[in-house]
Amino acid sequence: MGRWPAPAILLLVALASPGSSWAQTRTGEPTSRAAEKRGQPFWLALARDCAVPPGETAYGLVGEAVSLLGSPDTVWRDDVGYGVVAACVYQQRRLRPEERRELVARLSANLRRGLGEQGTDSVLLRSFSALDLSVLAALEIVDPALDEAGYRQLLDDALGYLRDERDLRGLDTRVGWIHAIAHTADLLKFLARDARFTRADQARLLDAAWSKLTAGGTPVLTHAEDERLAAALASVARRVDFDPVSLGPWLARFPALEKQVWEKAPPDPARLAASQNARNLLRSFYVLLSLPEPAPTPGQAAARDGVLATLQQIRR
Repeated sequence: MGRWPAPAILLLVALASPGSSWAQTRTGEPTSRAAEKRGQPFWLALARDCAVPPGETAYGLVGEAVSLLGSPDTVWRDDVGYGVVAACVYQQRRLRPEERRELVARLSANLRRGLGEQGTDSVLLRSFSALDLSVLAALEIVDPALDEAGYRQLLDDALGYLRDERDLRGLDTRVGWIHAIAHTADLLKFLARDARFTRADQARLLDAAWSKLTAGGTPVLTHAEDERLAAALASVARRVDFDPVSLGPWLARFPALEKQVWEKAPPDPARLAASQNARNLLRSFYVLLSLPEPAPTPGQAAARDGVLATLQQIRR
């Protein structure tokens, strides 16, 4: 959700696909409607500790809960669609590996539903599916359920969604938090901590963050999206296999963009927005790399120095 997920789940799917076991109840009723009939008190109690009632299964209840991820109602979407997954999947570890794999597949498919639309509620399903996937990715670090191919598919899906999502609203007065960039950054943050994340993946994530914030049509982002993306980049810089030398070409893009912005007066609005987003990302990245906890790695310290030198070049 737009707010930072609770520390209990490491600072931390959705409308079911046709033909899936979660698409409808046994009576043929849409799962989301059946879930709402249970009432919010039932679901909020489940989101607290995943105490599964007799005759029910955690897997079945998670399937119902995630059918609410596309709801415009913040309680159904945030507190149930996300909260039940956090409690049952991560905190209480109630799903078997094969159930987690199916959940990953369903949520990943949701990332493509209505992709390209702007200003509609379809983004809620996509964005909050990414947030639920971040819970599963966090669990993968300590208790993997995905094989190598499954992990790589999830990483590809996350990077593809970050690239292709066009609805970049942060907070909406009608539906609350949307925050697709921030939620996808949370997913990438945990994927980048996984042992299966390679050096080539490190470059892909750096490129993806840059491309998203500087792409034409991306406005100046004002809901801490830069901080959430910087957290994903910090996960890269803190890896033991991170090579700070590889950061050099990426950092060189920042002064080059700044130079382009001020080649004409007044500056092009799109380039000006891109440079503001880039500066905000770099500042947030520097702050995270400078924190004493967790203990800095040699690569992190070198990255911090490189980021600081770049900030000194582009300051205004």
